[in-house]
Amino acid sequence: MPANVKVNGEDGYSIRIRRGIIERLGIELLRLSEGEYTEVLIVTDEKVSSLYLQKVIMNFQECPKPEGSRVRICELLIASHEGAKNFQTVAKLLDDMAGLGLSGKCLVVALGGGVVCETAGFAAGCYMGGVRLVLVPTTLAAMIEVSAWGSAFLNLSSGKNMAGMSCSPSLVLCDIECLKTLSPEEYRSGIAESLKTSIMSGEELFKIFERGDVQNKLERVIEGCIKYRAGLTPDVRSKCLGYAIGNAIESLSGYEIQHGLALSQGIAITARASAKMSWCSSGTADRILDALRRNGLPDVCLNFSAEAVSQAMLQGRRVSGGSFELVTVSEIGRCEVKELDANELEGVILSGMGA
Repeated sequence: MPANVKVNGEDGYSIRIRRGIIERLGIELLRLSEGEYTEVLIVTDEKVSSLYLQKVIMNFQECPKPEGSRVRICELLIASHEGAKNFQTVAKLLDDMAGLGLSGKCLVVALGGGVVCETAGFAAGCYMGGVRLVLVPTTLAAMIEVSAWGSAFLNLSSGKNMAGMSCSPSLVLCDIECLKTLSPEEYRSGIAESLKTSIMSGEELFKIFERGDVQNKLERVIEGCIKYRAGLTPDVRSKCLGYAIGNAIESLSGYEIQHGLALSQGIAITARASAKMSWCSSGTADRILDALRRNGLPDVCLNFSAEAVSQAMLQGRRVSGGSFELVTVSEIGRCEVKELDANELEGVILSGMGA
């Protein structure tokens, strides 16, 4: 069923979850236009461009417009792999926007996965002091992770998502039909993001994953995950289950392992470690590990040692005064932050590595 989620109250923005809404993109965006002249920049990647760009442009051209209004549509392609989510890509994007002569009243439309949405969002937040942004996430991971947070992050050489800024969109449009074009790996990556959110949010969502019933409840899962994440405060948003471990594994792989699949390994390590450290029951950990397996997600880290993972984590954002904040599981629907001495971290990670 179609759903609308309002973020940040009446003065915030809407997330619309629909099947086929991308076919109405022109109409949806023209509602945001100001005056008789509208500039629209579509930022996308090569794969998504081949699937949707001409369809979107044609929709703009064919949809009814107020008499006397004009629309200028531009497009820019960027790389969609995680290694390209950096300041170099943003700088090139900003130079290209200036080269197109776009004004401070332009509307940036990010059409693609998480890398496109965050990179284009970062650029929109910078260009001429900030221009309007519309997110059209085309992957399950992006619909869940990027839609509701009103921020964008870039990777630095020292680690993933180390540079960030606030950039709330004017509108988010999630088209469920786009998920049909995902590769199995991309889809599983999004399942991992939504499973993580379900563990944090509670039994109602988690049981869908426990039953392996996500495909039949996809709209319900996306809506539930977005509503939960939209309700998190900024300090909690950066403290998500499995996030730090997953980011470390992803970075160590040179971003060859997709974020969601690295996250899945981080969730499994956290669940085992939480049980072994008596932070949760063995039954809770077993339920989480079973849910990962039922949904075809990895539950062990085979590529890197506990030492390598812990060292990569210590380069991240949760290190303060020689201690590390690790998000642990207490029960389904409740996670807690444990402050560990940096010297303890490797042992905790090692305790969660076993099969």
